[in-house]
Amino acid sequence: MPTQLYAENAAKLGRHITEFLDSGPEPAGFLAGLLSHLPSLVSAVDVNGRVLFASPHHLSLKGVANELDDIHFAHQLFPEFVSRRFRPSLVTAVLDKQLEHWELSVQNKQGEKKLYSITHKVMLDEQSGQTLIFTIGVETGISDLATETTLKEQQAQLSYLSYHDRLTGLPNRSLFYDRVHKSLVRAKRTNGNIALLLFDLDRFRNINDSLSHEAGDTLLKQIAFRLKDELRDTDTVARLGGDEFVIVLENIERPQDIEDIADKLLKRVAEPVEVQGHELRCTASIGISLYPKDGEGIDQLLKYADLAMSRAKSNGKNRTQFYVKAMAENAVNYLLLENDLRKAIDDNELCLHYQPQIDISSGKICGLEALVRWQHKQRGMISPGDFIPLAEETGLIEPLGNWVLYHACSQFQSWLMQGINFGKVAVNLSPRQFRQEHIEQQVISTLLETRLSPEYLELELTESSAMENPAETIQVLNCLSEMGLGLAIDDFGTGYSSLAYLKRFPINKLKIDRSFVNEIETDGTDASIAKSIIDMAHNMNLKVIAEGVERKTQAQWLLDRGCDQIQGYYYARPMPEKMLLEFCKDTNNCEMNELGVRILKS
Repeated sequence: MPTQLYAENAAKLGRHITEFLDSGPEPAGFLAGLLSHLPSLVSAVDVNGRVLFASPHHLSLKGVANELDDIHFAHQLFPEFVSRRFRPSLVTAVLDKQLEHWELSVQNKQGEKKLYSITHKVMLDEQSGQTLIFTIGVETGISDLATETTLKEQQAQLSYLSYHDRLTGLPNRSLFYDRVHKSLVRAKRTNGNIALLLFDLDRFRNINDSLSHEAGDTLLKQIAFRLKDELRDTDTVARLGGDEFVIVLENIERPQDIEDIADKLLKRVAEPVEVQGHELRCTASIGISLYPKDGEGIDQLLKYADLAMSRAKSNGKNRTQFYVKAMAENAVNYLLLENDLRKAIDDNELCLHYQPQIDISSGKICGLEALVRWQHKQRGMISPGDFIPLAEETGLIEPLGNWVLYHACSQFQSWLMQGINFGKVAVNLSPRQFRQEHIEQQVISTLLETRLSPEYLELELTESSAMENPAETIQVLNCLSEMGLGLAIDDFGTGYSSLAYLKRFPINKLKIDRSFVNEIETDGTDASIAKSIIDMAHNMNLKVIAEGVERKTQAQWLLDRGCDQIQGYYYARPMPEKMLLEFCKDTNNCEMNELGVRILKS
C-alpha cells in the first residue's frame, strides 16, 4: 500500500470505525491516529482485495512483510496459512457472508504465539460509493511466551520445593546429596578434601513438649539462619529433618580449622533466641567425618559423622567430636549388644546389686539403692555405663526399668519376711521410663504383685528429667506421693532446677551429686554448693543424702554440715544379695538386730 495513501485511507477508516463501534461523535482524525498505535489487527480492503489501510500491528506477525509499503492485497495481511484456510479467498468468504467472526492463532516475529479474535464487517463508503471490508483483530489469548514463562515459574517453584526444606528454606536431603556428589567429584579430581559436619540440637524435644511445635519451628528457622550466616557461600548447609542439620566444608586443610569453624557454630547457636515471649538458649552436638580419610561415599561419611555426633552427645553434649575408626567397631558391638540385652531381659540374665545408704549420725542402714548389673555369658560383667545408654536409645529402658522395679520390690519384701529391715529400697527411674504413660499404674501393679508396702519404696528421679516438663512432673509425682512412696531428686546440682517448681514437687529427699563430693574438703566452690544444698533442703523440710563418699574426711565434713545420709565406698560398695547379707552378718562390719543394721566405722 503506497505510503501517500496511508493517511487518507486511515482518516476514511476512522469515520467507519466511529460507525462500526457506535462510539458517538468522536472525531475521525483522532480515531485514525489511534489506529496507528493500537496493538490490534485493523484493516480495510475493497471488494477486489486491495488494501486501503492496515494497522502497523500486522507487521508484527510472522510471515508478514516488514513495511506497510509492501502490503498491497488482503492475503498479505496475514501469514500464508490463512489464505490456504479460506478458499477461494478471505475476501470472497466475507462478501458471501460465510465469515463474520473467527479465531486466529499465530506466531509473531519474536516466536511468541498470539491468539486474536477476528471480526469482519462489510460497509459502504457513502462518499465514494465503494464497498469496503473492515476487519478488527483483538488479542484475547496469552502468548506462548507468557504461558511458557508461567510454566517455567511454576516448574521453578516446584523444583525449589522439591529440593529445599519448606520450613527453613535450606537445601533438603535430595539437594544435599546432589551437592555433595559434585563436591566429591571435584575433590577426587583435584586431590582435595571435604569435611562433613552433622549438627544436632540438644534436648530440642523439650521445647516442643513444654512450649509448642510452633515454638520449635521458630527456633529451627533461627538456627538455620545463623548457620547459613556463619558459613561461606561455597559451603553447603542443609536440613536433613527434625532438628538435624548437615554442613559440608570444602578445601579446608587442617583439622584444627574445621574444629574452629565447628566451635564458632556452637557459640552462635548458643546465643539466646526470643520465642513466644521466652528467651531460649539452645546447644548442639556436632559429629565430623572427613573425605578421603574416613570414607569416599556420601552414605559412609554420613554414617561416620552420625557415630561421632552420638559420641559427642554421650560425652556431655554441646561439643564437637571427630570420627575415629573405633566408633564403627563400637557401633557393631552396640547392635550385637542390643540383641543380647533384649534376650537378657526376657531370660532373666540380669541381676541387682545393692548399695547401703547410711544415716550419718547413727551409722544405721536407712536404705538400699538397687543397681542393675549384667553378667553376659560371653563378655562377662558389662558396665551399666555401656548398656544403660543403649537401653535408653533403643527403648529397652522401659522393660529394663520395669524388671528392676519388680525384682527390687520382690527382694525387699523377701527380706522383710525374713525379719531383715534395711529401711527402704531406692529404685532409679530413667527419664524415658518416667515419661511413659501410666507410670503410676506400673508402680501400683508392681507393689500389689510383690506385696510390698509403699512406705518401703523410694523412687529416684534425676533433676534434669524432673525439669523437662515441670507441670507434668508435678502431676505424676503427686500421684506417686499419694501412694505413700518416698521420692528423691537424684544428681541434684547438675541440672537447672527452678526453685518455684522444686518447692511444688512432693519430694522427700535431695541427693547431692558425686561431682560436688569428690573434693568437698579442699575445693571451696564444691563445698559452698554442697552446703547451700544442705541448707536449702532443710529449709524445705527435705532430707539430704550425699553420694560418692569414699573417704572418712568427706564423711566427717558432711556430718559437720548437717547432711542426713551418705552413700559410697567408704561404707560399702554395691553388692549382690548374698554378699550383702554376709556383709551385714559379719560382726566386724555391722550390728544386726530386729530394728535394722548399723555399720561399724571408727
